[in-house]
Amino acid sequence: MRPGQYTVTVTQSGFKTAVRSNVTLNVSQVAGIDIALEVGQLSDSVTVEANAAVLETQTASRSGVIDNKTIADLPLNARNPFMLGATQSGVTFRGAAIWQRPFDNGAIAEWSINGGQQSRNEFLMDGAPNNAQLGGNNIAYIPVVDAVQEFTIQTNSYDSAYGRTGGGVVNVVLKSGGSRHHGTVFEFLRRPSLNANSFQNNARGRMADGTHNAPRPSGSMDQYGVQLDGPIYIPKILTKESKVKLFYMGTYEGYREGTPNPLRNSYAEPEMRTGDFSKLTQANGQPILIFDPLNTTLDASGNPVRSQFPGNRIPASRIDPVARNVMAFMPTPNASTPGQRYSTTNFILPTYVNQDDFYNPVSYTHLTLPTNREV
Repeated sequence: MRPGQYTVTVTQSGFKTAVRSNVTLNVSQVAGIDIALEVGQLSDSVTVEANAAVLETQTASRSGVIDNKTIADLPLNARNPFMLGATQSGVTFRGAAIWQRPFDNGAIAEWSINGGQQSRNEFLMDGAPNNAQLGGNNIAYIPVVDAVQEFTIQTNSYDSAYGRTGGGVVNVVLKSGGSRHHGTVFEFLRRPSLNANSFQNNARGRMADGTHNAPRPSGSMDQYGVQLDGPIYIPKILTKESKVKLFYMGTYEGYREGTPNPLRNSYAEPEMRTGDFSKLTQANGQPILIFDPLNTTLDASGNPVRSQFPGNRIPASRIDPVARNVMAFMPTPNASTPGQRYSTTNFILPTYVNQDDFYNPVSYTHLTLPTNREV
């Protein structure tokens, strides 16, 4: 049964009807509900209001519930619902703090639950496996926060219904829509003008142009989306049962981020592109010799010996036209790094920004039949 509030009704000839309302069931919960029937007429009823969650007395497994209110109210870096697992006792996140975005499937699977090995846990979504086939037990899919109803982290499992885990079990349940329409529109953003400067930039003091401190690092982030859920009207002509109900839930989330990542690369010096390698040396200053593969002689033992290009210069006629055209697209070196050998770490692009573009759609329909079965 899906998580939510239920009303339990028990009838038996010769006894009063027993009704227990507001019974709350959580995801993965095995609940035992004890109801005592009183002798009397079936038309009489005894109603008990259950305002608290039902205790789980049917299994020795132990788990913690992250409910919808917690998911909606607590702040989340990169809006990744799995990161709320850190609020549970015995659950420790072992991944890198910078990789918590909804597409960092590997890092956000690195949880140690009750001392178990990290990346050895079972992830479920609506009861179905949600472990990726690639990598070390990664998470296959991270749902949008607004689409999650609740999830549990089972820290001690003694139930044969669960397996394939050396630690715990994380079971996420998505929303399926209710009797009223709900909607959410969101946008989260980061811009340099809204950020505080780094400690290192502030420590540099006055710049050469008279301004104080180095400028804030460039980069931006936009995380935006929409979520809708509610009932779908079914015309009576399509069904004879008035209790047939259809619900929907749909959400979309976009993620665009530009992360500053200054580049320090190595490219051939201008003279090398014309065949002049006379300045090419090893780290200790020893020249690196360029030999002609087409000019070979034999030594006294009959071993082939190649001749060095004179002056370590390759004739322009020997440079392949394709290679010459490819080199035309290579950036020209713009720097020299002390302590590095010639023609290495000679191209610096301080304004380079890594670009990430990610989108995440979710759609869900829920059909309730008169027999209370769900499809």
